[in-house]
Amino acid sequence: MTEKKKNLLQPIMVGLLVIAAFAIGSMWTELKMLKSGNQPAGKPVASQQPQQQAEEPKEVSDDVWKEIIKNPTAVKGDSKAKVTLVEFTDFQCPFCKRYAEETLGQIEKEYMATGKVRYIAKTLPLEFHQFAQAAAEAAKCAGVQGKYFEYSTLLFKNQDSWSTETDVTKTFAGYATSLGLNEAKFSQCVANGEQKAAVAADVALAKRGGLGGTPSFVINGKILVGAQPFVQFKAAIDEALK
Repeated sequence: MTEKKKNLLQPIMVGLLVIAAFAIGSMWTELKMLKSGNQPAGKPVASQQPQQQAEEPKEVSDDVWKEIIKNPTAVKGDSKAKVTLVEFTDFQCPFCKRYAEETLGQIEKEYMATGKVRYIAKTLPLEFHQFAQAAAEAAKCAGVQGKYFEYSTLLFKNQDSWSTETDVTKTFAGYATSLGLNEAKFSQCVANGEQKAAVAADVALAKRGGLGGTPSFVINGKILVGAQPFVQFKAAIDEALK
């Protein structure tokens, strides 16, 4: 090798040695940090692998199902129907509104009107919805006078309006009046919290059944969650009718 070539290669070799030394040093430092439980500053830290989320139960236990369908206060359809569909709803939930306005009517027409399905309505007010509890109690107070479902329809129809109010007392009383209810009895029921325990009982049943979101449904013990399209309910109901 000529002296000229040696002179050209020397800087390159020195540079490569410097890079290699730096890389080895960095690896050694990082290894020490990992062993000591520390991480290099400024680097993203991978968290521990999260525990696998428990799968949502696909059906409730026989004991819970018996409790769910025991002595319903808001029910329609043939009491001897082969299939019982139970709804757990939150009146301030937009997905519950969607179900009530887009799907429930189809279920009524095809299955309730033909005596194939008995429908039970229960409440599951979510804590982060400001007026969900009040709406649930109001609906049950209307139910005392035989107008639960009619009142529910009004709550969903006007959800966007009353959800933004600061006090829903007068609005809810107005819905009762529009349905021809005894407003004094309705207002007393609401003011005294006469249906608070009934709402709490619904919530407790939902928790026992593993239901946390709204809307949730139990069809002959089988769980269906969310504002599913009618075809999903049809498939579940038809399966239960076999």
